[in-house]
Amino acid sequence: MLTCPNPSCNKPLPALSRMCSYCQADLSLLVDYVDQLDDALARAEEWTRAGALGKAVWAYLEVLEVDPDNVRARAQVGQVATAVRVFDQVAQGRRWQNRLRSRESGADERGRVPGWLKAALLVLLVIAAFLLGYQWGME
Repeated sequence: MLTCPNPSCNKPLPALSRMCSYCQADLSLLVDYVDQLDDALARAEEWTRAGALGKAVWAYLEVLEVDPDNVRARAQVGQVATAVRVFDQVAQGRRWQNRLRSRESGADERGRVPGWLKAALLVLLVIAAFLLGYQWGME
């Protein structure tokens, strides 16, 4: 519940109006502030229902930038952050599992030659070059 920002009043406001019913202070800035937050929340909820989650998250973040204690925006952004965190953990486990499978099969997922086979071919090439040079020198 909102309270009057006038330090001498500080009474709870029964309704959102442009004038405090107790001290007659001008509350138009406070009313505009609350209206803009409500509009941003409504827009974010529309985008959520429409499936535009990226836009919805940005709208909720805009609300949190102005009002960090907004419960609805915090809950929605928290759910998205949790989903992303879970996805990253699952994806990391899958990448690790795929690397293990590729090591077992002898080639990685892109079909490249394993390192041990490259080393063996290099050793054979050096030996062949040495023997060819030796043969050439004997003639």
